[in-house]
Amino acid sequence: MRVSLFLALRYLSPFRTGSLRRIQGAILSVGLSLVPLIVVLQVSDGMIQGITARILEVGTYHLQVLSPSSGNSKEEVTLLSELRKVKTVISVTEESQGVGLAYSRGGSAGVTIRAVPPRAWEMDKGFARFMKMIEGTFDLLDPGSAVLGAELASKLKIHVGDTLKVVTPYSIEGDSILSRVSTFNVKGVVSSGYQELDKLWLFISQERSRILSPRASRKLIGIKVENPFQGLLPVVREVYRILPRSYRVYTWEELESSRYLSFRTTQYLLIFIMALILAVASVNISSTLILLQIEKKDELAVLKSMGLSSKQIIRLFYYFGAWIGILGALVGVGIGLAMAVSINEIIGGIEFLLNNGWEILRWLLRTTGIVVEGANIRILNPQFYLEKIPIVLDPFKVLGAAFFTVLLSVLASLLPARSAGRLRPLEVLVKH
Repeated sequence: MRVSLFLALRYLSPFRTGSLRRIQGAILSVGLSLVPLIVVLQVSDGMIQGITARILEVGTYHLQVLSPSSGNSKEEVTLLSELRKVKTVISVTEESQGVGLAYSRGGSAGVTIRAVPPRAWEMDKGFARFMKMIEGTFDLLDPGSAVLGAELASKLKIHVGDTLKVVTPYSIEGDSILSRVSTFNVKGVVSSGYQELDKLWLFISQERSRILSPRASRKLIGIKVENPFQGLLPVVREVYRILPRSYRVYTWEELESSRYLSFRTTQYLLIFIMALILAVASVNISSTLILLQIEKKDELAVLKSMGLSSKQIIRLFYYFGAWIGILGALVGVGIGLAMAVSINEIIGGIEFLLNNGWEILRWLLRTTGIVVEGANIRILNPQFYLEKIPIVLDPFKVLGAAFFTVLLSVLASLLPARSAGRLRPLEVLVKH
């Protein structure tokens, strides 16, 4: 093993000429092929965790307790007090949700109405952390106040201080359904950084929840715990012990299972494609080692005639493949992590170049009499992706990708290693 390792390092020495350029090319090929895999692993994790965290903290909660419409206020106050005493529970919020039609002078849009406590911003630190104030304040102390999502406010062309009207269905005795028009004064515009959420939400004070018809709305108790990604089952059991039988508890995994599964499926598909690219690049290692075997045939014949065994020669080529994989992994991991950490700046730079290039092209077309409408080019549409991708570095996944690279490199050296092991010194030396 020592002889094989020594010879492998000797052939890889930068002071040796000949096949060194081909080996360097194989290392660079493996390293560059590993870069997209590292970037996808880190960026997709950051995107999924960023979107999931926002959905949990500003929308779904960690646990939801659905209360029956017949529940009385005294019973609910007692339940809220008992739930706040549960171990690991950090906040308990009562909320009513319904749908309606919001309209102003600028337009109209369907909305999800969320009647929350007036001091929800102060009570829920997770909510405040992910909700960014664009205009005004999150002030619902006045029952006539409302706070809108940024995308919804943009669609309605409304700002702080403007008046907003909301139409909600209202059922009376029997099957008759009437519409109720309510007026609100816009106190603030918020953004969660995810337009899929911002385009729907209209926050009002819980005192105005009566505008929501019991038949077209739901009452819930949102619970947040210290760690929503593990240890939810004991909390659920304790919550069920406190609640009456008519209440039901749902975890965020149950409520957002389809969305979370969609994110993970997309991530796994991207990783599979990137792994295929890396596997194709590893073929370059095999071709490099085959050429190396042909080039060093005379040296290998002499070494074998001096006592080097076939197993040692086979091991020599395995070491070749391993060293190429290790050096390629170092190059790929280094470049990949640098790109992953700077992904927001890279995307911003590409968008800047594309938009400026498009403006120059439009100017050139206008000089010829052709008028083309302008468009803001976005690589990641903020309606479906985060406006800024969180940076998440997982060392275990990085090490796993590096190990996979070295493994592929060793497997790629299998064919040239066995071919070199079958080399017959007499046939090679007699020709000379």
